[in-house]
Amino acid sequence: MAATELDTRALLGGLVLAACALPGVMPADAHAEEAPERAVIAFKLSGYSETQPSTGTDSAESEAAGGRARALATTTGASGGGVGGSESGDERMQVTSPSMYALVPIGRHWAVEGSLTVDDVSGASPTYYTDMAGAGTMQDRRTAFDAKLTRYFDRQSVAFGVSRSQETDYLSQAVSLEGRFATDDQNTTFNVGLGLSNDHIDPSNHKVDPQTRRTSEFQVGVTQAMSSRDLAQLSYTSSRARGYLNDPYKLYDERPRGRNADILQLRWNHWLGDSALKLGYRFYQDSYRVQAHTFELAWAVPVQRTVVFTPELRYHTQGAASFYYDRDTTSPNYPAPDGSPTYYSSDQRLAAWGAVTLGAKLSWQFSPGWTADAKLDSYRQNTGWRLGGGGSPGLQPLSALFWQLGLSHSF
Repeated sequence: MAATELDTRALLGGLVLAACALPGVMPADAHAEEAPERAVIAFKLSGYSETQPSTGTDSAESEAAGGRARALATTTGASGGGVGGSESGDERMQVTSPSMYALVPIGRHWAVEGSLTVDDVSGASPTYYTDMAGAGTMQDRRTAFDAKLTRYFDRQSVAFGVSRSQETDYLSQAVSLEGRFATDDQNTTFNVGLGLSNDHIDPSNHKVDPQTRRTSEFQVGVTQAMSSRDLAQLSYTSSRARGYLNDPYKLYDERPRGRNADILQLRWNHWLGDSALKLGYRFYQDSYRVQAHTFELAWAVPVQRTVVFTPELRYHTQGAASFYYDRDTTSPNYPAPDGSPTYYSSDQRLAAWGAVTLGAKLSWQFSPGWTADAKLDSYRQNTGWRLGGGGSPGLQPLSALFWQLGLSHSF
């Protein structure tokens, strides 16, 4: 999949804290989350496309290396269960995703919510680094749904969730349990959550027999209404994955069968009187020795009484995994690693690089209870943009475009 894509199948979306609500839109002090009073139904259509030139030179060594990679891809099927071949070209993955979401209050103390998403994926991804030698085109469809039941008390709530995601070569099933506890003044909310997932991997290239992976997540957090103008949120997530963690569609990819990750996230929203400023920071580190920092800035500006325009800026920087090896076409073993390391990977998602996302969202409440929105993000990834030093050499810049159209109705 895309270099920009996190392995979301190993994460439980039910445990991720929702974005802070805009403070200041209420006449009194901002309050922590309460039981919903209205039902909501929403439809979204989103898409993603990425482009990245295939790495390569005109040298005889590079041609020979590409020939070896293509031969290995043919014998092992490591490029995936695609049709045809892709030696070069800028266009890579394309995804189209229609989805539906519903939230239904049941009496005064219960609420049920759920979503259904269908992803149509096509294109090709590099077999090593950013090289497309031996890569085959592919088409796949992923169907995912999740459901959550919440019981609300005076100042507490407990939620139980289930989710399932399935595609041709992958099945993920997960459960989650989350509790929220608010103070007497309802201005502070603490949350604690636990999630468990069980994934089955059956690669279409038959590089390995069917494999499994299990992931557990634990999260604690606090949301604090600092004043009528300020809302802050802090969360910590601990993730532990065990089992098959390799990418079966990469030629040279052998990873440890365990991955521990720690994530710290901080968000702050400030109401300026006629607009809202949103700031965010996310720190990530794992047992692969990947460290990443993500900074976010958004500004929600009412254009008219019923229209809000929100420009956004995001910067991400990360270091390489301890077993990622740099691209070196002068090596006689290229693109294989030198020596006989226990773990190794040429997956650019584990390399060192930086990325910038520029985006904007337009939201329009065109009638009572009805809201339409449109969102567009432009993403650019470059090894030279890594914070605090150069990134991994020999990787081509990656560009991606995200778009989304939405319609929601509350009643």
